[in-house]
Amino acid sequence: MVVTLHRYWLSLAIALVLSTPLAAAKTVHLLGFVDKLCVEEPHCFELMVKPEFVAEVGAHIKVRFTSATRIYDPENYELTLEQQNIVPGSHLRMLIEVDPNGEPGEHQASFIWIGD
Repeated sequence: MVVTLHRYWLSLAIALVLSTPLAAAKTVHLLGFVDKLCVEEPHCFELMVKPEFVAEVGAHIKVRFTSATRIYDPENYELTLEQQNIVPGSHLRMLIEVDPNGEPGEHQASFIWIGD
């Protein structure tokens, strides 16, 4: 029941975020595994994108997150930047946008679900 409810709220949140025309044009939903953390940036990692999402962004991308990013753990509790536990090997579900200040292949996360 808890898992079903969690998936319902996750689906609802994704649908709401993607429902506006501006968000739909810029926001991408994907799944992947953290390959490695960025060497000189505390809230940045390189992501190996799951094969079914490669067409959207490529197979390997850099993702940054900030205090504005909504981060959730497997129990669906919202975490702060200090509480997040994104480490190499973490399985993530995310909503991301192209990082306007980054290089090609760099993205900014708006939502991250850890272990989903």
